[in-house]
Amino acid sequence: MDNGRDRSKVVLWVAVLGVIIVAALGATAYHVLHTTQKDARIVGLPIPVQTLPAKVQSIDEMIGASGSTQPSMPVNATAHVVARVLQVPVDVGSIVRPKDLLVEFDPKLYLANLAYARANYDHEHQQLLRTEKLARKGFAAPTDVENARVLDAQTYDAVVSAEIDLTNTKVLSTVSGVVLSRSVNPGETSQMDETLLQIGVLDPVDMDAAVPEDKMGYVYLGMPGEVGTDAFPGRVFKGTVAKTDGIVDPTTRTFGAYIRLSNRDLSLKKGVTGYARLLSHRIALAVASTAIMNPVGDRATVFVVDTANRAHLRQVRTGLSNGGLTEILSGLKEGEQVVVMGQFDLQDNDRVRVNQSAPWNKS
Repeated sequence: MDNGRDRSKVVLWVAVLGVIIVAALGATAYHVLHTTQKDARIVGLPIPVQTLPAKVQSIDEMIGASGSTQPSMPVNATAHVVARVLQVPVDVGSIVRPKDLLVEFDPKLYLANLAYARANYDHEHQQLLRTEKLARKGFAAPTDVENARVLDAQTYDAVVSAEIDLTNTKVLSTVSGVVLSRSVNPGETSQMDETLLQIGVLDPVDMDAAVPEDKMGYVYLGMPGEVGTDAFPGRVFKGTVAKTDGIVDPTTRTFGAYIRLSNRDLSLKKGVTGYARLLSHRIALAVASTAIMNPVGDRATVFVVDTANRAHLRQVRTGLSNGGLTEILSGLKEGEQVVVMGQFDLQDNDRVRVNQSAPWNKS
């Protein structure tokens, strides 16, 4: 009976000891899981951190720039006749639309030329018809018919040329735009191919946006943009980048990005100021922006955790940054684990433990 009591005591003590050991292990595990970085470093435990892999993903950034509207291209109105100028109903700054009259020349000479050409053609055409009729009866040689046909064609060409010359006595606008310069006045005599006016095209119109030079690598032809102006509050003009300047302004350190906008109602005149937003879209290697540190001057660095759970300080070159992501241009490979929380107290080659239950993750 005493032996039974002794065995019971042994079992009881073993059970109590087991509970104590389990409790101790549980407490140790809880302590390890909830150890702060400072405490972990003191007792020589791995430093708790949180990591995320570097991934290739989409990054969008809105680039802002102020600017003003400019004609999208110049168009020269030239003289195709030599004649006296009767009227110039537009001046510098005038808004013109297609088929608006720009310059009118004296048409008298060209009306007379057209009348003569038509009369000459009528005569030669009738002569051709008579020659063909005689040839059918055997009274005209084939060469006579051929010569009559040549004269008929030549006189018809003269009619067409005279009609074109008469049309050119009125210079009409071919575009919607603004008159940028004028070099002709009533009473003057034009010269062939002389530039009479220059028109800046306003439909479409360009917004010349001054973009900071550090964004030069992110602006590309065809990228979407939108423009807001003080002149039209609440109205957004949308377009795409049609061209960029090849030089940077040495004073402002900006370059011009020209956003081409539809402007059918010509509401945007030359020189209207506004603010442009360009959406840069890239597919690139990126990490969470919280991972980026600058502990050594102005060089961006991150901590990368290797397969042995060691954290290594790595210098990187960054690009776009938006939506909590930062583009990595160099210094990382896809899939590498980067410390995104807990990195500011790390040292190079520290042992770490990826801990999703770390204190900084607690709300």
